Amino acid sequence: MKKIVDFCKKRYKILIPIMVVFVLLITVFYLYKEYKYDSYRNKVEANVYQYFGGIRTDYTAIITYNLKKNIVDIAAKDKKIEFDATPIYYKDTDNILFPKVMNIVFPLMDAKQFRLYKYSNYGRDDENSSYKITNGNNNVIYDHFFLFDGDGLYFFSDEVSLIVDDQEYVKLSPNSFLEVVGGYTLSYYDKEKDEGKMLEVEGKKISIVNDYLDLSLNDNSFKYLGKKVLLIAPDNLKELSFDNWQEKKTNDIIKFRIEYCRRSEIYGNYFS
Repeated sequence: MKKIVDFCKKRYKILIPIMVVFVLLITVFYLYKEYKYDSYRNKVEANVYQYFGGIRTDYTAIITYNLKKNIVDIAAKDKKIEFDATPIYYKDTDNILFPKVMNIVFPLMDAKQFRLYKYSNYGRDDENSSYKITNGNNNVIYDHFFLFDGDGLYFFSDEVSLIVDDQEYVKLSPNSFLEVVGGYTLSYYDKEKDEGKMLEVEGKKISIVNDYLDLSLNDNSFKYLGKKVLLIAPDNLKELSFDNWQEKKTNDIIKFRIEYCRRSEIYGNYFS
């Protein structure tokens, strides 16, 4: 040991630069691997469609993935598409892509709101499997939620009723969406019927209801246990994670069923 120490003392002027170069080489190699990993791109074509203002637009999308199999970009191959929060529906699979950051709201989970990543996917592999949300590297089953873009677009995972001036206007099937523009026009897409439509709503009371949801489209709020909850812009929310989901879910559903029994006495005609 003493010989080694004496050798290092005599040669330290040479050893220190060698060690520095060695550390630098390791750092450069690591950074190169990370750059190569992050810069990898795999482009895949998919047949998709969107509904804009109640009108269907079909096109081929070029979807770009990185090595983590996360979507990092999307472009239209044969059309000029301005991507906003309008959901992108795959024609050949039961999947939906959200090209913008969204607010995901769980009315049964203590009215929690989270941020959903840009290019998140909602879908399933086949008819016998459950729907999952792919949010970044997370791939988890969530249910009884709706999405909000922070402006006027809503996506619903369950069947809902569109109520106009206290009368049911239409039932929308699961995985449908609607958008209110400027408080004057409402457009919706019914997934099951593959049907889009527009209607004038200026000066009208418009809301969305089902067994667990009472959502006002006039002021972007919903009721939870009798209290009004305002929707928050996605950029101001924490990102969605699986933490505490299962342990809170059962208790929140029980609480909301009690409130639903009270609420249905007032709004019972909506659910008949």
